Amino acid sequence: MIERTRENGVEIITNHLDPYILKGEPASFTLTREVTIDLGRNDLASQGIGSVGEIAVDSKGNIYAVSFKNLGTYVFKFNPQGKLLSTFGRQGAGPGELQWPFHPVFDDHDRLYITDYMRKFVVFDSEGRVISERKFNSSILQVEPLPDGNLLVYRPDYERATSPSVYWSLAICDQDLLEKALLDRHRWGDGNSRFVPFFVYRVSGDRIFVANEERSYEILVFDLRGRLVRRIKKEFRPIAPSESFKKIILGPSYRASVSSYAHYFPNLMPPLFHFFTDDTGRLFVMTYEEGENPGEYLYDFFNNQGVFVGRKSLGFKWFVYGGAIYSLIKNGRLYCKYEREDGYDEIAVYSVHWYN
Repeated sequence: MIERTRENGVEIITNHLDPYILKGEPASFTLTREVTIDLGRNDLASQGIGSVGEIAVDSKGNIYAVSFKNLGTYVFKFNPQGKLLSTFGRQGAGPGELQWPFHPVFDDHDRLYITDYMRKFVVFDSEGRVISERKFNSSILQVEPLPDGNLLVYRPDYERATSPSVYWSLAICDQDLLEKALLDRHRWGDGNSRFVPFFVYRVSGDRIFVANEERSYEILVFDLRGRLVRRIKKEFRPIAPSESFKKIILGPSYRASVSSYAHYFPNLMPPLFHFFTDDTGRLFVMTYEEGENPGEYLYDFFNNQGVFVGRKSLGFKWFVYGGAIYSLIKNGRLYCKYEREDGYDEIAVYSVHWYN
């Protein structure tokens, strides 16, 4: 029986080490690769692409790769079959131009929001034309449109910070960036003396999911008004940082300066690294448990009620900051970023087939 309780009107789902087996509930899924976008292609190299960066997908299945490592323009648009259609988001400091683009997200009207250099966000239509631009009065790292017209804003929390710690907050704001509801806040890392604490959020439909290392393996679920409606908890096995993981993060020569990194990793890794959602509210949570093949790690997946229903070994590209949008599921397809052994990035698109 699922361990489900309520506290102050909030549903609490407590999941254990083993997944629940639910009648009629899919227990796993298969992935069938349909499209590969290889950044080593001559047509992409000639256009100045340097990295996949983060990924966004519009309602028609067109794929957008957004990276500050690209030359000239920062956004590369591909059709669902992987053909390059256009580039936009010109490099520069002028109106509608970008310097350091982050967190590309589409709203329900196929308008692409990109936060730039913590100074502004720019809204493009799906053809790359600039619709609007808003500059910030203070630093903001990420702005994401919500279905009701409000904005989800992630930024340094100077007003509530207590020295010497640096805090960041996640809040629902109106279109003028005035705070309507504070969802969560967290303390930033302590330089290189410790592995960066995870703080990850995702939006699926009318729900906002937030994971904060200060709460261990627990994901909060908010509605669009900022009300906490569910807490998803899970037991986990503590994992020490593996040699293969250290090599992935610090490079193959990290042993040469082991004293410099002696305190970079904790003795036991956090319970999770990052997560993503699909458009039905399922959660896919990456753990530090090594998977079936080299470079793979186990993902816990939860149904849209927050119940742990299975695990799967996946091998997406590692990245230091777990909040980046390098993997997402939309309309039954998984879009993700890989790094090949030759150093080139690629975008892979899979169809997702669930089964009991």
